[in-house]
Amino acid sequence: MNRRTIRYAIAGCIAALAAAAIYAIVRLLVLGQRVDASILVVNVIAFAGIAGLLIYLTKKDRDLEEEELFRD
Repeated sequence: MNRRTIRYAIAGCIAALAAAAIYAIVRLLVLGQRVDASILVVNVIAFAGIAGLLIYLTKKDRDLEEEELFRD
């Protein structure tokens, strides 16, 4: 995996986190639904999965950056 691909993936994760938050806001405020388990479960699972992937990608990006520094 090269650094450009990782940067695009990190940007995609940030966009997905924003989309999950917007999804919850739309369901709660616009559609007038009450807070129930489905909204909470979907957002908790989505946030946890996306955040885990974001942490992994950030670590991978740092590792590649360090590898490039040692190569020079």
